[in-house]
Amino acid sequence: MRLVLLCFALSPKQAMAEGIAWDDLNEQQQQTLSGIKDRWNELPPHRQEKLSKGAEKWANMPPEQRERAKENITRFKNLSPEDKALVKEHMQKFRQLPAEKRKALRERWNNMSPEQKEKFKSRIRNMSPEQRQELREKIKERKMERAQ
Repeated sequence: MRLVLLCFALSPKQAMAEGIAWDDLNEQQQQTLSGIKDRWNELPPHRQEKLSKGAEKWANMPPEQRERAKENITRFKNLSPEDKALVKEHMQKFRQLPAEKRKALRERWNNMSPEQKEKFKSRIRNMSPEQRQELREKIKERKMERAQ
């Protein structure tokens, strides 16, 4: 009886502290995550949870979206360590924005024509390190002006 009560008393968060067994992933998740199968049990439970949800999301993506994601992953892998750090920093800042600001930025991007998007991406890709630094400084200046 005590064991039954203990099981009911455990919150989902406490149960999650044990992690996710590889065999508890569905076939699609296992296929997507097959590259880390040997290390799965070494991952912290919160990382297992994040990866399992990501694999589920990946499986439900339309093929075009999945292809774009693959291209983005490849492009990220080819960045310099400094640029990778910068991308991570920008992603973190984006995630910390209020929901309405994130939505406005997404809408702004989605309202751009494919040509405008490509022109923007090309401009960023072709910048020298000095130009990128200059752009970062301009962005910081604009932020400071808006904050005043």
